[in-house]
Amino acid sequence: MTAAVESEVQQAEAEAVSEKRFLAYLSPLLLLALVIRVAFVLIRQASVQLVTGDAYWYHFQAKLVADGRGFLNPFDFYKEGIVSQGADHPPGFVLVLTILDWLGISSAQGQRLAMCLLGTVTVAVIAYLGRRLGGVRVGLIAAFIAAVYPNMWINDGMLMVETVFILATAVALLACYRYFSRPNRADVVLLSVALTVAAMTRPEAILLFLLLAVPIVLARRQISWKERVVQLAIAACIPILAFTPWVLYNQSRFEDPVFISTGAGQTLAAGNCELTFSGDHLGFYDTKCLLTPQIIEPTTPDRSLRDSEYRKIAKSYIAAHTSELPKVMAARVGRVWHVFRVDQSIGLDGFIEGRAGGAPGGGFFIVREALWSYFVLMPLALFGLVLLRRKREKIYPLLMQPALVTVVAAMTFGITRYRAGAEVTIVVCAAVTISMVVSKLFPPIIVNAEPLTSEEPEAKP
Repeated sequence: MTAAVESEVQQAEAEAVSEKRFLAYLSPLLLLALVIRVAFVLIRQASVQLVTGDAYWYHFQAKLVADGRGFLNPFDFYKEGIVSQGADHPPGFVLVLTILDWLGISSAQGQRLAMCLLGTVTVAVIAYLGRRLGGVRVGLIAAFIAAVYPNMWINDGMLMVETVFILATAVALLACYRYFSRPNRADVVLLSVALTVAAMTRPEAILLFLLLAVPIVLARRQISWKERVVQLAIAACIPILAFTPWVLYNQSRFEDPVFISTGAGQTLAAGNCELTFSGDHLGFYDTKCLLTPQIIEPTTPDRSLRDSEYRKIAKSYIAAHTSELPKVMAARVGRVWHVFRVDQSIGLDGFIEGRAGGAPGGGFFIVREALWSYFVLMPLALFGLVLLRRKREKIYPLLMQPALVTVVAAMTFGITRYRAGAEVTIVVCAAVTISMVVSKLFPPIIVNAEPLTSEEPEAKP
């Protein structure tokens, strides 16, 4: 055996040992994450009955799909006995719940518990993302924060798209940093799949292909232009293949073209009326915006036509109140980042959004703790970005979700769950700062001659 081969074998063995140790430290953190999420579901969410809202839509439309009836409007079908087509939301989360239905997990509570497992997987992915950015200790600290941070685990008990969206966001960021180390087609595929899953749950995520995939691939000067074009083509094919059946299906059942969903018009109308341009709900949304006397409600049964009418209503109101728009957009952004009317956040998140869990009026202590933990983590995350930049680490992938959150909030309204994807950035960057503080206060912990703070071995070119 030559010296070079022997060195490679020794390095591979060392990496295998390092991986086992990392998993040994990570395992109890994953157990903690699962216990917290399951406890929230069993203690707080067990009494929650699905009677309206987005969670009702996802759960009962999935039941319709699982029964072979297709993507019908569950409100019309179960509440009115009317068979009508429904595409208020993209199909991704409904398909996840449909699979659970087929597996025999058909109750809302059972599906919430399944989401706890997905949320725990997200903690593992965040751990690996943190390790790649700052080493073993950063990865483990990031995993601990993601395990206990309420703004992460609340989503996993809500039966909403945020569970899948946060997981897809974490995988996409991990794929980005893997690709930086060694540009290859496999990580392009991983990135594209993650972004496709994100877009099939939250439609605005389709913009991340332009914000992440395209610049990341085009900036890799170590590979030829031909290879970069091939990789971009691969990245583009995955969402096209994923969305084409959905688009074709929608063209066969709606009068107006429907590419992703028919919910954009209603969203715009709910955030653009007198009740959200002033008063208590400035920068938030109000379902009364969709009712008389705020608007003349669209009555056409075709949801694509109704969506177009809602868009016209929203655009008409915006055009008539252009001078107020900067104030409203600033309020929306302020709400999503909790710097505007913070005193309202607990009530709006707990009562209107239901993020406190349990029956209405059952106490808002969970959203209160979520708010305070956010205020602790946010400055740590901002300083973590500075530290990563000083290390010459590429930070723009970490900034894309916060940027997208800001734009979406400014265009619609500011609610905490819109910040879901950005929570990954907050957690990982806060872990970088905490790791730095720990390294200053305590010496490295040595385990069998291997420091816990050891960095990831650099990939060979």
